[in-house]
Amino acid sequence: MRIYSMEYPVSSVEKMLKRSGLRVSKDAVMEFAQLLEEITADIASESDANAKRNGRKTVSIEDVVAAERKIV
Repeated sequence: MRIYSMEYPVSSVEKMLKRSGLRVSKDAVMEFAQLLEEITADIASESDANAKRNGRKTVSIEDVVAAERKIV
């Protein structure tokens, strides 16, 4: 269940990709942006679930790291 909605600025994603030495088409930049949104939403959702399982409302760094390990 995704409860987060976000949009990464395409120009920021393009800059990030170019800084890593990649030459990418506009379509590729759009696809990367979409993937980043999906991965971020999945990690955020899992982090929230981790916090709730531990009886907390606030997500901690430990929740995020655990979610990252599970998702990525």
